[in-house]
Amino acid sequence: MDERLLRFFVAVYEEQNLSRAAEKCFVSQPNISNGLKQLEEVIGKELFLRHKRGVEIKEDAHYLYPIAKRILGELSAIPEMFKDGNYKHKIIIGIADSLPQDFKNDFFKEVTKVLGDIEWDVRPIGRDCDINLLIREWKFEEHLFLPLLKENYVLCVPENHPLAEKDSIDTMDLSGEAFIHCPPCEAHQQSLAMLNNSGEKWNTIANCQSKNEVLTLLMSGLGITFLPEYFVSGWTGFKVKKYNGPKNFREIGLSYAQKSLKNKKIAELIDYLSNNVMEFLKKIKSTKPQNQ
Repeated sequence: MDERLLRFFVAVYEEQNLSRAAEKCFVSQPNISNGLKQLEEVIGKELFLRHKRGVEIKEDAHYLYPIAKRILGELSAIPEMFKDGNYKHKIIIGIADSLPQDFKNDFFKEVTKVLGDIEWDVRPIGRDCDINLLIREWKFEEHLFLPLLKENYVLCVPENHPLAEKDSIDTMDLSGEAFIHCPPCEAHQQSLAMLNNSGEKWNTIANCQSKNEVLTLLMSGLGITFLPEYFVSGWTGFKVKKYNGPKNFREIGLSYAQKSLKNKKIAELIDYLSNNVMEFLKKIKSTKPQNQ
């Protein structure tokens, strides 16, 4: 659609007079009249009723006016967006569930310092995202992965549980204990296999689809569980206990397709993180989990 036709329409709508609208647009009145006729033919609606004193605005014109103003405003803003580096680079980032909140907070703070003014489009993880902040096991097969944080799983016990009084806990201590299970969690699957191989069994009290749900039930005192150490940092109602058994961990990082590097800000981010991972981690407060 011709931008000029929208400008003619807005002028007539605001002035409610063809002559004044023509003066406002620096054209002749016939140009305004012909432009309105073209616009009405394009959209298939009559926008104004002409009479000697001016025009009467019809319902469809009321509907079109805010749309036309927005479009014209965005068109006018384009030169300014690119003037003196005012353009905001956009990055679509997918964020996985159950990542430590402090880690996510500090990630965005530090990344913004490096990249400057960015327009973030935050979504669930997906192939349509420029980058994804997630667990290594969740990355898409064709994506590259840049590890940022290694996070150990720790044994969490409700503070009123008998095991909370022990200095350290062995695998056999867990036999028969009420356990909050998270089937999608690889650490939980490994723990189940380890205990089953020893001839003992978990007493599963609940199955949860996310670590957030596991944490809720843990804090409610329903049972024991394994959770990532930084993820549980700062929460109350349970204790993190020394566990004399196999250690599990997860890696949090950025995954991205090779084509995402065409965005110069993403290329800048990946280059910075690749060369400054240790310095970056020192700035992430969640790398120092609090003792429960």
